[in-house]
Amino acid sequence: MTPTPATGEATNETASWLARGRSALRSLASFQGAGAAPVRRLSLSQQFMLFSLLILLVGAFVIGRWVAQEIERGVINRTAAVTALYVDSFVSPHLQELDQGGTISEENRALLDQLLTTSALGQKIVSFKIWSPEGEILYASDRSLIGQVFSLEEEIRAARAGQVTSHISKLEADENASERLRADELVETYAPVHSHTTSLVIAISEFYQSPAEIQSEVRSSQREGWLIVGVSTAVMYLLLVGLVNGASATITSQNRQLRSLLERNAALSERVQRAAAGKAQTDEQMMMRIGHELHDGPAQDLSLALLRLEGLRDDLEARETGPGDGDDFAVVQGALERSLREIRGIASGLRLPELDVLTLGDVIDRAINEHERRTGDTVDLTVAELPVDVAGALKIAVYRIIKESLNNAHRHAGVKAARVAVSLEGGSLLLEISDAGTGFDPRSVDTHVSLGLRGMRERAELLGGTLTVASTPGRGTTVAASLPISREDA
Repeated sequence: MTPTPATGEATNETASWLARGRSALRSLASFQGAGAAPVRRLSLSQQFMLFSLLILLVGAFVIGRWVAQEIERGVINRTAAVTALYVDSFVSPHLQELDQGGTISEENRALLDQLLTTSALGQKIVSFKIWSPEGEILYASDRSLIGQVFSLEEEIRAARAGQVTSHISKLEADENASERLRADELVETYAPVHSHTTSLVIAISEFYQSPAEIQSEVRSSQREGWLIVGVSTAVMYLLLVGLVNGASATITSQNRQLRSLLERNAALSERVQRAAAGKAQTDEQMMMRIGHELHDGPAQDLSLALLRLEGLRDDLEARETGPGDGDDFAVVQGALERSLREIRGIASGLRLPELDVLTLGDVIDRAINEHERRTGDTVDLTVAELPVDVAGALKIAVYRIIKESLNNAHRHAGVKAARVAVSLEGGSLLLEISDAGTGFDPRSVDTHVSLGLRGMRERAELLGGTLTVASTPGRGTTVAASLPISREDA
């Protein structure tokens, strides 16, 4: 005979503890949501250690309770199996007369009484009953119950089907009146009694035992189970913490190295930009020097040559000269005058006006005013709020880009108007110079225009910025530059 636990109670108890575990996990999730602000202040490894500890504790609690319940059921079932074996060995021979449909004789009742009082296992039995398969009590320690019929409980039906069931009863059934006078709860076991000839169930034995010995064994086994669960949980937690701490240390070290690299890259980038800005200023100083030398050297010599030619022409006119001599002097004089104007124009273009004392807004106004004075064009200016002071290299780049873009518009657009817009966006100065002229195909510009566009683009890139040209034949041209403003400028 194989003992079978009260499966309904076992399933309900397990489901109850699983439900409690789910409730605890939901509470943990709500705690994480409610305490998100303090938790976010912890490092990732600290958050993992906190929540993994809570999850492991909840899991250990649920598993421990389930193990404890299983241990309790196992001990009770083992006790039921031993008792059922006793019944099958010693009680069953005295009940075989029930196989013929009879009742228990007085002789067999006396033998049953003797077994319950003299045997070692019988002395542990608090109460004993023999049931018919129909629910009538055929024998009982309490003689007043003999002959009474009670409704068939689930355990009696299971025993009638050949199963042994055992559980701790609260003695609430009607047939437990005498047992309630002795204890608040007892271990109740039902075992089938089989016929020796047909193997059919001819009766059901029910006996009650004190739970003290069983509970002591259960508590001892449960302590061992809780110890195993606790130690296993602690070992798992320590292993996880060690693993995460090692990974966290590696990540932290890599983050420090990355931050160091980023700082070094930022410093190198800043040095490159400073060097580029210094290069731009050096180039401007070199062009200014060339302009001065052109003005003070070849231009002066040409001026002196023109003066001497005028004197020679006057002397020749005073003399009698042949036809055509005066025309030759006029041609030479015209060529020298044009060369002088060109040299002075080049020298003037190379010399950069003094921009250091001007604000960025003044530099923009000056570039536009000079263009309008020189060409007679009209320039529409839109300016947002600008920094009060910026680096000299940025002022030079703004001045040169605006001047070159407006000059290109004047020479090639075929219109006498342009538009300049200046604004700040994301720590960069945005320049946009546009016209509504004839436009061009940027892929097929001539050498001179290409040189000017390349120079503007290089100026922007030297400062860490960008410059783009958008143009379509018949739809005008737009030059857009983005120039970063350094932290000192901002």
